[in-house]
Amino acid sequence: MKQTLYAGVALAACLTSSHALAGQLTAWVIDGESEKPYFTQLEETFNAKYGAQGTTLDVVPIPSYNEAIQAATLANDLPDIIMLDGPNMASVAWAGTIQPIGDLIDPEIVADLLPAIKDQGTYGPAGEFYFVSPYDSGTILWGNKALLEKAGVRIPTTVEDAWTREEMRDALEKLAALPEVEWPLDVKMNYGAGEWMTYGFSPLAQSNGGDIIDRTTWVAEGTINSAANVETLTEIQTWNKNEWIVPASAGDNKFYGEKTAALSWVGNWMWPAHREGLGDDLVLIPPPNFGAAGPVSANGGWGWAVPTSSTNLEDVKLFLNYAMSSEQVAAYADTTGYVPSRTSAIPLSATYGEGGEGEIFAKLADCCAVVRPVHPAYPVITSAWSQAVVNILSGDVDVKAELDRAAQTIDQDIADNDGYPPFGE
Repeated sequence: MKQTLYAGVALAACLTSSHALAGQLTAWVIDGESEKPYFTQLEETFNAKYGAQGTTLDVVPIPSYNEAIQAATLANDLPDIIMLDGPNMASVAWAGTIQPIGDLIDPEIVADLLPAIKDQGTYGPAGEFYFVSPYDSGTILWGNKALLEKAGVRIPTTVEDAWTREEMRDALEKLAALPEVEWPLDVKMNYGAGEWMTYGFSPLAQSNGGDIIDRTTWVAEGTINSAANVETLTEIQTWNKNEWIVPASAGDNKFYGEKTAALSWVGNWMWPAHREGLGDDLVLIPPPNFGAAGPVSANGGWGWAVPTSSTNLEDVKLFLNYAMSSEQVAAYADTTGYVPSRTSAIPLSATYGEGGEGEIFAKLADCCAVVRPVHPAYPVITSAWSQAVVNILSGDVDVKAELDRAAQTIDQDIADNDGYPPFGE
């Protein structure tokens, strides 16, 4: 993949050097609107608590974040602490850019992490812990209660009560018959052939007993193109042929804006728009049960990692344990809308605690989230799967042939890199 480094090089040259003195910590964070208030209070409260003891924190929001990280890596000028997107952790760890952090985090915190969050941070055959996120994200069916009730569609409220594949098909057919419904289901085809196609569609395949690579042998052939995956994507392709799926060309707002779609399959980042658009008609419906594994939700997001160049480890340890405290994890969730990554933080969250409007998201994160493959080849794995999904949902193509092509692409990349040792050894 071609990377543009020039903006990041210029930016990195202007930022504080990574070679910080003891007691002075710098953390680079993503420059997101929803996260800004959280990062501001993180810096302020950390310094209020530890500044008098001689440790201070500078939290630096970085525009063009990935490019800046790449440039600073090349320049050997990374800060003490960085953020990474969870699916990219394995490739960064394999490259030697970050170091294990298992010895820096209180074991009670690690034990308290949601299962998929722990999986997301665990790298390599040795199972070392390299990465920790203060939150989890997930996929859910968002529904327009008024349209569902008008169509006579049952509205599940618990994971155990989720629609089967057949029930969802029936619901889509009934919704399509309503005159005010243009397309029953929005699956965010407008997002294009990016990470959403893995994040959003692999859980449906996993629910049916499939996956996108064998997580023991790290071979794609026979898994990504399995009969279960062919069956899953053929089903969704049929929904598209029936004109039940909002096309990419129709844009983003058919569910929450024009209200001509009755269901939306997407993550919790759409909560503000959905809440504002539908108000009391907004209902949260668990992921459908496509088959053998039951409902599956996506997992993952940005979190904390420590560059290999960081030597200020006592201060870094102080930061990690503060940022991952139950109170800070709950604050991150309530500020940004994501699920707390610690079991003990969920009751502290007004949104995700018992009786909160997002309680079902927290339950899904605990019971039903499946981490994307933690492997250095993940960028190729996700690209191959995502392109196959887009092709399958863009026309009357052969599903098996598309998945065969994806398997070949992934396995060739892994072979070209000698199995990405220590994987495959």
